[in-house]
Amino acid sequence: MTRQQDMADTMSLGRLLPKERSVLHHIWRRFAGQGFDDDKLRSLRFPRLSGVEAQLAFVSLRQQGWVRAVKRGWGERLYFIPFDKLQILQEGFGPVEALETGPISAASVRLQQEARSGIAIDMFNVLVYMAKNRVSLTAKGILHKKCIQKLGGEIALTPYDVEGLALHYDHAEAYPPHVAMVLDLLFAFGLVVAEQGELKLNRAALRHWLMLSREAMERDVLLHMMESYIPNSAEFQHWTWRICHSSLSGGVWYRARQMPAAVSEPLEGAASTGKELLPEEAASWLRLLTGCGYTDSGIDDDGQFLFRWRVAPSSLLNGGTGAGIGSSGLFIQPDFEILIPPDVPNSVKFQAACCTERVSDDVMTVYRLTRDSVMQAAKAGMEPEGIAAFLTKHAAAGMPENVHAALFQWGKEMDRAGLNEPLRYAEAPPEEGAELAGPDGDDRYPMQWGNRSRPSCGLIRPARGELALEPDYTLPDPLSIIPDLSRIPVMWTRDWRSYHGSTAKQMMEQALELSAKLEIAVDGSRMEFIPFQILRQPWKISGVLYDPDSDKTGAVVELGEGEWREMRLVIP
Repeated sequence: MTRQQDMADTMSLGRLLPKERSVLHHIWRRFAGQGFDDDKLRSLRFPRLSGVEAQLAFVSLRQQGWVRAVKRGWGERLYFIPFDKLQILQEGFGPVEALETGPISAASVRLQQEARSGIAIDMFNVLVYMAKNRVSLTAKGILHKKCIQKLGGEIALTPYDVEGLALHYDHAEAYPPHVAMVLDLLFAFGLVVAEQGELKLNRAALRHWLMLSREAMERDVLLHMMESYIPNSAEFQHWTWRICHSSLSGGVWYRARQMPAAVSEPLEGAASTGKELLPEEAASWLRLLTGCGYTDSGIDDDGQFLFRWRVAPSSLLNGGTGAGIGSSGLFIQPDFEILIPPDVPNSVKFQAACCTERVSDDVMTVYRLTRDSVMQAAKAGMEPEGIAAFLTKHAAAGMPENVHAALFQWGKEMDRAGLNEPLRYAEAPPEEGAELAGPDGDDRYPMQWGNRSRPSCGLIRPARGELALEPDYTLPDPLSIIPDLSRIPVMWTRDWRSYHGSTAKQMMEQALELSAKLEIAVDGSRMEFIPFQILRQPWKISGVLYDPDSDKTGAVVELGEGEWREMRLVIP
């Protein structure tokens, strides 16, 4: 979500009518971004709103895009709050008191796991491997075991970081969870495609991706993980957004204490229906964030889980477009090591990686130029002469003479040896400023990762299966929701008065049938009453009673015949 979109949604939320805001608030609290059907919607009790009022507000929320619908079989609909609305709802509605900084001294924190090198670097290293090596698939469409092992060696993420989420994907017996996740991200962002028995780079999408800053890459990946990897659980989803709240800072330890994801505003006399995220569930998400380089994980003296963002979550999630434009150059050492500062453009770093061997990933990335790495680059379409020209162009302090001479010598040796195998690529790996379209002007594979509300299909099956269903844009006519007043005596809705006992019970039953509410006099006070259920023998009606002049929570009551006086049926 861009800062402009965030501001627009904040303004849109502020323009909601009180009834719309109340319905949205309670739907969000109960379901977060999970799907719900008409039966689940009707099971919610919205404070001070009758069923008719809630239905009208719900239709308006759909019209304004706060709730979307998809089609299920037999004409049924499934509703959900779009993913791109969840952050603004967390900021507008969500409590943050579950996250306590407290006086957490460094001495009381036991560091369990420091952030690993970062998911964007893992993806980068796998993309480099695929640029330098042929990645073949078996007849079943699975990578060969040896290739899977090599990919695992390119990834700092570990199975321990991922396995707690129990992600579901085909061929789980072949792919370790950390390799499956990185492959899923590459597929989901359109960076690789399966074609003619191989995994190949999507050149256009790769160039676009390398134009991003690392921060922009990590933001897109984090949002994808939150949309696709979180278990189908409202409380889990609430918590993952809560720990991204804008009030949190980077470099500060927080206790991950949980709060229930309440079904609705609690009513006096009613049992709580909220759920609480289990500590081990919270720990599984923190392990993933730490494995992907976003957080450090710790534990305090009482055994409670702690986490610390490396970068403030508001900065991470609400940054700009994040173009990766840097000014630093490469530092080429006489011992053939190449030092790459963090602000070198990713496209330059990618080219350097394609003709070298990786030594380490840290604040300063280190590669080493070797004879074997140059030979491998030549097979991929990057000749020694081109490597020398590239390094000379991007060297911050010039290229040592011995390195230049070695490249020249290796090129002569390759020519004498007749190393003229067919090149895998028609051109060298992408460089900064290159056009995104292919040579025929056509991007064969769409870059689907710009719209976070509809994730593309990767290797891992998203927990939110409703996103694969057909969208439903039809809306009911609000007039069809309002009861037909021709069936109701005019005085029932117009006059505030006492009625005969049988008529009073009939009005109560009519209100229940129409999902309407009533104004009734109880103990001399004018109250609002929303009926829930009729009980027979003896006749009673249960519902919630509100004082219209008070903000107090409503009380669940049972009223018998004669326990109220004047009354009026209220129709929107």
